[in-house]
Amino acid sequence: MTVKTDVDLSSVMEGLDGLVKLRTSLSRSMAVAGGKVLRDEAKERAPVKSGRLKGAIYLAYKDGRSTDDEVVYSISWNAKVAPHGHLIEFGHAVVRGGKAGKGGVNIGWAPAKPFLRPAYDAALPRAQQAMIERGRERLPELLRDLYTPADEDFV
Repeated sequence: MTVKTDVDLSSVMEGLDGLVKLRTSLSRSMAVAGGKVLRDEAKERAPVKSGRLKGAIYLAYKDGRSTDDEVVYSISWNAKVAPHGHLIEFGHAVVRGGKAGKGGVNIGWAPAKPFLRPAYDAALPRAQQAMIERGRERLPELLRDLYTPADEDFV
């Protein structure tokens, strides 16, 4: 016995498309929640002289590196505001009398005072927890918005 039927799957396909958008929105929301924890920890750990480095630390979405399967954010500092941030994070040579190799004398090494790397290590469990909590809040909102028909559908 053969049974033939015509089934319109367009609404099913639209629903699946909605789930892809939901996944991206959920991922971004969760990543921001975790990123804020890491960013704030890095700000707390940044050495304070003028305060410019602390104020220059940011969290940013990386559009060029993100895909449908992965969202990428970075935590860094604005090098225009705090151009010497890398010297603090990684350490640097101390030179007197000009530039190194151009009449200057390398007299030593200023040790690193890292703030980004230790912030990640210290705050990762809190960041993961913040991401989970944000996902638990945001998923029901997104599902409700996805599956709640517009008012005109009831007219």
